[in-house]
Amino acid sequence: MDYKNLKLGDKIGNKDIALFFQCTNQGGIRKSNKTKTVVLIAKFTDCLYKHRKENNILYFTGMGKVGNQELKRQNKAVVEAKENDFHLHLFEMHEEKVYTYCGEVELADVPCIEEQLDDNGNIREVFVFPLKNIEQVI
Repeated sequence: MDYKNLKLGDKIGNKDIALFFQCTNQGGIRKSNKTKTVVLIAKFTDCLYKHRKENNILYFTGMGKVGNQELKRQNKAVVEAKENDFHLHLFEMHEEKVYTYCGEVELADVPCIEEQLDDNGNIREVFVFPLKNIEQVI
């Protein structure tokens, strides 16, 4: 099976995500040059990153655990996905080790910068990516 066979609402494990998308099995933003995809993991369990939903938009917090986040590596991959012909695929985790496929997404607007706590409990600036589902409502 590969990612093209996934259906909205499918629940899979972390190993399957890495296998299907040919990406790493770690991190909340996982870029794969092999499949031209960027996998986004929105963890809603006990998590440093404060993702949230408002209306039909998921506000996805970028990567970087300490200090101000920068528009590099994974964060840059999200912003440049469309122009580089990469597809963004979203999974949500509401319970440990269970990843629910939410389909292909795209930026609904330009990323904004918000303040959140870092891993050391200090206020820092994070990138927040407003995402909308291109298949149906998130």
